[in-house]
Parts: sequence; structure tokens; C-alpha cells
Amino acid sequence: MIATAAYYRAEKRGFADGDPVKDWLEAEKEIEASLNRLDEADSSKHEHAAYRRMRTEFKKILAGAQDTINAETISQALDRSSRELKELGKFLPATVDRAGKRLKHEVAAAADKMSPRWDAISERGHGLFAIWKDKSGQFVNQAQTALSSWVSRHRAKNGNDKNKDGANENDVQS
Repeated sequence: MIATAAYYRAEKRGFADGDPVKDWLEAEKEIEASLNRLDEADSSKHEHAAYRRMRTEFKKILAGAQDTINAETISQALDRSSRELKELGKFLPATVDRAGKRLKHEVAAAADKMSPRWDAISERGHGLFAIWKDKSGQFVNQAQTALSSWVSRHRAKNGNDKNKDGANENDVQS
């Protein structure tokens, strides 16, 4: 590939006034950059696939938490979804780790956006499902406390810098 690219470089200038070594080195850089872009695109596709799979597993695990929801439950669901994805062997561990950081960022951002709405959700839940009034209100309060506690722990562990979405910038980068 490099030889072909170097040839076309020389041909482009009419094979005159050039240095074959320079043609080769520039062709080598072009080919390497091209291959790196392909690797990055492939890596991004794998990371997105891992993220989607991890997110689905995380939701399933939380759905099974039924009456007990706290910051530890959320942490365990994130860890378990990551562990299960790694055990599948379909994704590189580093890809799963990046997907996990992305999921944590999403959970923190969602908690930040939901924070002012928790009371309204609780009130609507009580009105629509009067029979479940105590249970739904209790669960919503428990979920709010759990997410707030998890976000606080997560930010304390990873730093307190927030991005424009209100989520911790280190969630994505660390």
C-alpha cells in the first residue's frame, strides 16, 4: 500500500524533481493515518455496541431490585452489568470500561435532570395509582435518595467538575 501510494505521489508530479524517500515517508504517514481512522471508527462501533448492551443489562438488574433501591444497589448494578459484559468475551475489557464510564455519565446526568421533578412524579403517581399510593410514593422517594446518594459518592470518588449537562466531566474521561 505504501509503495503504491508513493508511486502515485511521484506520478502526480510527473516523476520529476522529487525525492523517492520523501515520497515513501509521506505515503507511509498517509496510510498509517488512514488505518488509524479505520481503527478508531471500528473501536467506536464496538464501544457503542458494548454501551447499548451494558445499558440493557443495567436496566434489567435495576428492574429486579423491586423493593430495595439505594446507592449500593445502583453501584452493584453498574458493576454487575460491566462484569457480565466482560465475561461474554465479545468486547475488550478497555472497551467495556469506556462503555461503563459512559453509562455512569448518563446515570448522573439523568439524576441531575430528574432532581427537580421527583416531587411531581410522586404526586402524579399518587393520583393515577391511588391503590399503590404508599408503595409508589415510597419507591419514588427511595429511588430519589438512592440516585442522589450514588451521584454524590461517584462525584466524590471521581472529582467534582461538572460539564454543561450537569454531569461530572471525569465520568467520561477517567
